[in-house]
Amino acid sequence: MNLPPGIDMSKVKFVEVVPDDELDEYKDDEENGTTDSRDDKSKQASKRLKKLFKADLEIDSLYRGGSIQISSDGKFLVSQCNDKINIIDIESGSIKSKIQLDNKLTSFSINQQNKEILIGCVNLQMRQYKLDLEEIAQSYTDLIDQESIVEKSNQSLIKIWKGHEGPINSIDYHSSGVLAVTGSSDRTVKVWDIEKGYCTHNFTEDLGLVTLVKFHPTELKVISVSDDLKIRVWDLQTKKCIILNNHLSQVSGISFSNSGKELISVGRDKVINVWDMNSSSPKKTIPIFQELGGIITIPRDIIESDSLPQNLKTRIDKIMNKLQDSAQAEKVNRDGLTVIVGGEEVLRAWCIETSECIWNDQGIEFKKKTDKTQDKEPLYTINSILLGDDKFISITSEHNMMIYDLNNFERAGEIIGYNDEITDIKYVGGEMDYKKIVVATNSNDIRFYDLDTLKAEILRGHQDLVMSIDVSYDGKLLLSGSKDCNVLLWDLVNKSVLHTFTGHTGTVTAVALPNKSSMFAISASDDKTIKLWKLSNSSQHKKSQSVLTKIAHEKDINTVVIAPNDKIFATGSQDNYIKIWGVNDFNLLGSIKAHKRGVWSCAFSPVDQVIMSCSSDGLIKIWSLQDFSCLRTFEGHKGSILKCAFISYGMQLISCGSEGLIKLWNVKTSECVNTFEAHQSKIWALAVNQQDQDLFISGGSDSRIVVWRDHTQIQEDRERQEEDNKILSQQTLDSCLRQKDYTNALKLALVLNQPRQTLNIFQEMYNETANDKLIRERIPKLQSNEILKCLRYIRDWNTSSKYTQISQTVLNIILTTHKPQDLIRLSSYEVPQLLQTIIPYTERHFQRIDKMLQKTYLIDYAISSINPAASTILIDNNDQENQENDFDEKKKPTTTTTKEEIK
Repeated sequence: MNLPPGIDMSKVKFVEVVPDDELDEYKDDEENGTTDSRDDKSKQASKRLKKLFKADLEIDSLYRGGSIQISSDGKFLVSQCNDKINIIDIESGSIKSKIQLDNKLTSFSINQQNKEILIGCVNLQMRQYKLDLEEIAQSYTDLIDQESIVEKSNQSLIKIWKGHEGPINSIDYHSSGVLAVTGSSDRTVKVWDIEKGYCTHNFTEDLGLVTLVKFHPTELKVISVSDDLKIRVWDLQTKKCIILNNHLSQVSGISFSNSGKELISVGRDKVINVWDMNSSSPKKTIPIFQELGGIITIPRDIIESDSLPQNLKTRIDKIMNKLQDSAQAEKVNRDGLTVIVGGEEVLRAWCIETSECIWNDQGIEFKKKTDKTQDKEPLYTINSILLGDDKFISITSEHNMMIYDLNNFERAGEIIGYNDEITDIKYVGGEMDYKKIVVATNSNDIRFYDLDTLKAEILRGHQDLVMSIDVSYDGKLLLSGSKDCNVLLWDLVNKSVLHTFTGHTGTVTAVALPNKSSMFAISASDDKTIKLWKLSNSSQHKKSQSVLTKIAHEKDINTVVIAPNDKIFATGSQDNYIKIWGVNDFNLLGSIKAHKRGVWSCAFSPVDQVIMSCSSDGLIKIWSLQDFSCLRTFEGHKGSILKCAFISYGMQLISCGSEGLIKLWNVKTSECVNTFEAHQSKIWALAVNQQDQDLFISGGSDSRIVVWRDHTQIQEDRERQEEDNKILSQQTLDSCLRQKDYTNALKLALVLNQPRQTLNIFQEMYNETANDKLIRERIPKLQSNEILKCLRYIRDWNTSSKYTQISQTVLNIILTTHKPQDLIRLSSYEVPQLLQTIIPYTERHFQRIDKMLQKTYLIDYAISSINPAASTILIDNNDQENQENDFDEKKKPTTTTTKEEIK
């Protein structure tokens, strides 16, 4: 291929060049104990060829919509996630326990004592579980114990019953923990006596689909909300109903004043209604000009405390002074102010007595939307809000949980509930020491995870979905590209935006930062252009224009990757081409028609002058940067290959594709070493830990992030240990056979999985006594798993007529010495199946022996027909033998003797 004048690819130097014939030296040096002075021990260990990776850590969804509740002590979140209940520690954001169900659930509630949980399922069942959050908090503080917690939670089922004829949409426990109320799509509201297990009230009068139910905090009343926009107050003693009808849109949340005498409701009609519990008309309607997903009432002791922020405290004092001279003075002095908190894009607090907004999250002042901002989509909306002991939590539309301290109204943290589709992942190196990752999902936000603590932060700045990210070599800068056509440069130390790069006219599909410096950045877009951006050390946020722009491909550009020397970079596109460019002037150095379909990813080798590419045609190829020829082709994926990367310092590579599989390849032999499976759909993201190349991380469309660790050495050590144990056991087995210790020999043969040796041992025991006496003595000494193994062996022995006698003998002893219920207890599924497969061959052997016996009678008949005297002689001989046998039995001594001694 002709290169532009003045370009000599031989002068493009990489880190180091390792020929193919030297690839095995890394492993040989490690085995011989020789080390390279340039590398430390960890690097030498990483240079060994790898065979096995296992999932070391999984970050999965915590909450995917539906019911969510905070414990009364404020330590745990209990959330719905498909067919399971997650119990999340608020401080660490990690799952401490699970309740796995066999059906999807529709709603749940925990009692105020945190001892029970009531669950409504899709199959119309109601399930009551025992739930001890205090025990979980004391005994299980690490994710390592998660499996034992899950098992314990599954065993805490108290009872199951059918509650409604339709799905249960809302459940609430009474403060006493004795009663529970449920609202269903079958247009009924039912009150249950949980202790005795029966329905006490069934309200069905002119109800729509019930969406929300709640107990009154101090009185025996139930409030229900239906899709007919009406609120109903049910008196459990008189069974009377008061209908509250003033909302023009769906009611989304209800709460009570501190005195309990007023009901407060909000909805999509952008007003707050304050109701007297005994009246059908509202006492007050407060316009708030925004839709609210839910509200909570701040307790009186918090409002009167001195820990509130100064601006909020000043406003409350002014309100108190204002109300001293009004008609509400007595009520305020008796019941205190009622402050509710809710929000749509920003949390706000309102004083019910004065109808004014007194607090805004992070000091953002309330402003009515103008016509210019009506069509602008917010970063997120708040769907619901929860109140705990010392904190309150808002749930966003992206299923994230923002935690606020109730004492000072400051944001105390955030928990990521659902990652949606993972589009890109990068390790954060440098000072972060590769223990943190940044993740781009099907969202406007970027997730920042700490792999040690699993705590997460959210970086908000883009106005549309983030498509690609990259991290600088020192781990201090992050570059992100989005569908909003902008490229943002982030300061990862302060979690803030440094620069906004504008200029692309389409989605920014790929971004890249250099490997040795932080002076420039490159981006590519589906507008078919690539752009060069100069980075500055300024800490002030500003907008910048590109330094250089060039039309690079004829179709969308999927990947941009910079070489280790920061002098050249490559782009891959849907037009099937890979192009090599000079960094300084975007001079085209080479163009490769790489694949038959679009190129999804490229990667430069860290040790050689080659580049790797993967494509939708299911192939991975390695290309020489000298003459752009194809050096290796890897085939094995059945679908599109979306990401690829070098590991083991260029000796191996990993790839992931649309079928949800990860494959490990050997570069020298072009063979697939192993295939790993942990995802259920496409794997879009793949990143290798450059410090410790025994680790890599993957993310896919199933919203799951998996951290993989090299287990090759662990597996080899385990196999070596098993081999040593096997040799030792075999030596012990041989010794037991020489000493005729059949009991231990039989156990060792079963442990070593040697069916042939087991058969020989049974045969020797049978031949030694010419009966089944020894076998009958040893079979009861076997454990249940050993009996199960014997049945498996008998199934195989019984297929051959050569081993029919011994297999039927052992089977007869097992069946006669064990009760049927004991056999079923071994394996309720496998034992019946084993016996079912033994029966046909047993019947065939019986028929064969029966036919053989019939043939013996035919021989006797033929002899008697030829010579009648012969039959008489045979009969006489038989009688004589029987008499001799009887005489010998009478003379047989009482002690045990051999046949030779008797003769």
